[in-house]
Amino acid sequence: MRLDNNKLYLLFKEKGVNYLYHANTVSTSLTYFQKNGLLSRGAVEELGLFQTKQSSDELDKVFDVWNDIFLDTVDLHGYFPRQNLYGPVLFELNVDLVLNEDYEIWITKNNPIYWNKNTTDKEKYFESVEELEEKWNFLERQRKMTTIRNNKNPILFEHINKIILDDPRVKLTNNDNHIHLFNEARKAIKNVVDINISIRNKFTTRVCNNCFCTQNYLNNVSVQNLKRLFLHEI
Repeated sequence: MRLDNNKLYLLFKEKGVNYLYHANTVSTSLTYFQKNGLLSRGAVEELGLFQTKQSSDELDKVFDVWNDIFLDTVDLHGYFPRQNLYGPVLFELNVDLVLNEDYEIWITKNNPIYWNKNTTDKEKYFESVEELEEKWNFLERQRKMTTIRNNKNPILFEHINKIILDDPRVKLTNNDNHIHLFNEARKAIKNVVDINISIRNKFTTRVCNNCFCTQNYLNNVSVQNLKRLFLHEI
């Protein structure tokens, strides 16, 4: 259900939500850099551009969220002491973007991967800002996903505060060659971003304290998945 943009903005500010966050793979992020903004997976597909496949793609189409852009109200990499599961590139956007009445904003009560055919709209989404405020402290932060519905145009980088890239501190061995994932990711991004002056100075490398991300990247993420997350696939 669509929420009132102005009321939502005021609630976010009251709750200390100053930024919204979107994480993705390096390859999908390169498409965003080329189009100067975030795009729904449906929009990327319609434009014939590249994006990394996700296990939830078919479900997203079934549950009619394929054309939605998903944003978190917190940096989940910092909220949990581990890497963001959707990718090592994090876009931090100013919460002021919700004031744009062109954006139809709905907020989930849980990640759509946990929905099923019997889940009702009332169970999927908050019906009003008042309901969201009432239940704010009773649902985990990661379940309350801000979605910009049916969006075919980029959420422009004019809203970007910064873009954070993980350094997994992992090198892959290919015969006698070593592939340093962070260096390869940074090089691929630089090749595209050098053309896009508006975001050139927005980049930073993530600095972690008391976080398990590097251990997880090294020990718990497969080589195939590391390549999917960090390497340019096209």
